[in-house]
Amino acid sequence: MNSTFFNIPIWQQYLICVLLTSTLFFIGYQFVIRDLKQQADQQMLLYEEKNAEIKILQAKIERYQMAQNSSLTLITEHELAKAIDRNQLRLTSFKHQKSDLATYWEVELNGQFVNFMQFIADFNHNFYYLNFQNLSIAKQDTYLQIRFSLLFKEEDMQ
Repeated sequence: MNSTFFNIPIWQQYLICVLLTSTLFFIGYQFVIRDLKQQADQQMLLYEEKNAEIKILQAKIERYQMAQNSSLTLITEHELAKAIDRNQLRLTSFKHQKSDLATYWEVELNGQFVNFMQFIADFNHNFYYLNFQNLSIAKQDTYLQIRFSLLFKEEDMQ
């Protein structure tokens, strides 16, 4: 143990030990800080990408809703008859009632449930406005008896 380190004064030995330890701690601390900063930057970038994606999707939803609301149209008796025929349903009763505030169509159909669901889906895809009232479905021997009323308010028609 013939070292010059032990031959220097004790306060210099402590100073060297403290400086060496603090230097190593500072270098390690800098690596940790740099790593944390990189992770924070990556998370911030990911957040901004997701936020931009959310805004794009919200804009698409708003455009879709505006298109839905602006392009809703009322169905006519002729279009209803075509849809019934196209979806293999049979019209058994149709009553048309009109008052000052609204128009009611009371419709009774016979057919299969799948055909009725396709009937409704056709109107939804073609942006028709249907306000179903008093929907009832009764099972008969080989078919379903479907009754409903369509309500058209006067402010919807204008």
